[in-house]
Amino acid sequence: MLGAPPAVDRGGEEETGREPEDGRFWAPLGVVCLFALGIRLAYVLVVTRHENGHTYDALYYSLQSYLLSLGHFFETPPFAVGPDAAHPPLTSLVLTPVSYFFGVPADKLPQRLTMAVLGTVVVLLVGLLARRVGGTRVGIIAAALAAVYPNFWIPNGIVMSETLSMLVMAVILLATYRLLRRPTWTNAALAGAACGVEMLVRAELVLLVPFLLVPAALACRRVSRGARVGLVALTVAAALLVVGPWVGRNLVSFRDATYLSTGDGPVLLGANCPSTYYGPGIGLWSLGCSRDIPLGSDQSVTSARQVSGAEKYIKKHAGRLPVVALARAGRLWDFYAPVQMARLDVNEGRPVPASIAGLVFYYCLLLPAAVGVVVLRRRRTLQWPLLVPAGVLTLVAVVDYGLVRFRAPFEVSLVVLAAVALDAVWRRLVGRRARTAGFSAPN
Repeated sequence: MLGAPPAVDRGGEEETGREPEDGRFWAPLGVVCLFALGIRLAYVLVVTRHENGHTYDALYYSLQSYLLSLGHFFETPPFAVGPDAAHPPLTSLVLTPVSYFFGVPADKLPQRLTMAVLGTVVVLLVGLLARRVGGTRVGIIAAALAAVYPNFWIPNGIVMSETLSMLVMAVILLATYRLLRRPTWTNAALAGAACGVEMLVRAELVLLVPFLLVPAALACRRVSRGARVGLVALTVAAALLVVGPWVGRNLVSFRDATYLSTGDGPVLLGANCPSTYYGPGIGLWSLGCSRDIPLGSDQSVTSARQVSGAEKYIKKHAGRLPVVALARAGRLWDFYAPVQMARLDVNEGRPVPASIAGLVFYYCLLLPAAVGVVVLRRRRTLQWPLLVPAGVLTLVAVVDYGLVRFRAPFEVSLVVLAAVALDAVWRRLVGRRARTAGFSAPN
C-alpha cells in the first residue's frame, strides 16, 4: 500500500488526517499562491492581451458586463435591443465593476487581469480542498500543481466562464466534504447555495444537485434517515433560492418558458448537423449550423426553433448518434483527436503552444490521479465526490458536444487526486529510507 494515512476517514464521519493548522500549511500555501499570481499576470501581459483576432464567447461576456455597468440589465449586446439570457449571469456580473471603472479596451486587459486574480483564488481553494481530503502536504502539493498546470492558467487569460466554474467547483467540493463530516443544517445550506452559484456560471451544472449534493446528504451516517431527507430538501432549497431571482426574471422577460439560459437552442443545433456528425469535425460544434434558423427578437423563441431543428436532425440520423457521442466524450477527455483539439483551441483564445503543454501535463496527471483514487479507497477516505464532476461533464458532452475547456471543473479534482498519489509515494520513499537507516545503524 502506498503510504499509511495519518488517520482514517470513515465515510466522512471522522477527520481526514489533517495535520495541525500552523505555518507548515499557510506559509507555503501563501508562497505558492504568489507564484501562481505571477504566472497568470505574466501570461496575460505577455501573451493573451495581444490575442484580438478571434470572435468567441469572451466578446459576449465583455460587452454584457459593459452594458451592465451602464445600467442595462442583461439586454442583448451590443445594442441592448431586448432581454438577454444567452448565458447565465454570474461571469458578466463579476466583470461589471472592472468594466465600470475601466471600460472594455480592445485587449480586454482589465477583464483578463480580473480572471488572473480569480485564478489565483482557485489555486488557494484547491489547496484547502486537498488538505481536507488528504492532509497538509497533500494540500501544498495540489496547490503547486494547480499553480503550474497550464489547464489552470490558460482559462485565466480568457474572459470566459471557466475560471469561475473552477473556483465555484472547488467551493462545492469543500462544502460537500464539510457536509459529510458534519451533517448540519448550515453545512447543507452552504453546499446547496454553492451549487446554485455554479448554475449561475454554467447552466448544465445543475446536474451536480442530483448527482453530488443529494447523494452526499443521503450518505451522512451520523444522523437519522429522516434527518438525511431533511438535509436533501435543504440543499435543494438553498440551490433554488440562489437561482430563483434569475429564473423569475427570465420567466417574465421571455415569451417561451426560460429558466437558466436560452443557450440550449444554439448549442444543440450547432452540435447536430452534417459537419459535426461526419468528417473531421465529428463531435464538435459548428457556428454555421447554429445560424441555420434566422435570429428573432425574442431569444426564447429563436432557441425553441433551434431545439426543434436539432431534434429533427437527430431523428433522421439516429443511427449515427453512438459514434458521435463517443467522439464528443473522447474530445472532452482528450482521447480523440487531441492534437486537433489543441489546434482548435486558438479559436477561443487558447494559444496552441499553451494548449499542447496543457495536453502533455494532463496526460502526466492521469495515472497519478488514478493511483490517488486507489490510495483514498484503501484509507477509507471518500473519493467519490471528486469523481462525480467527471461523470456529470461526460453526460453533458454526450448530449451537447465535446471541448477541452468544458473539462475545467474536473481539473480541480484531477490535481487533488494526483497530489494524494504523489504524497503517498513520498511517504513510501521516506519510510523506506528510514527503515534502511535503521538497519544500517550501529548497535
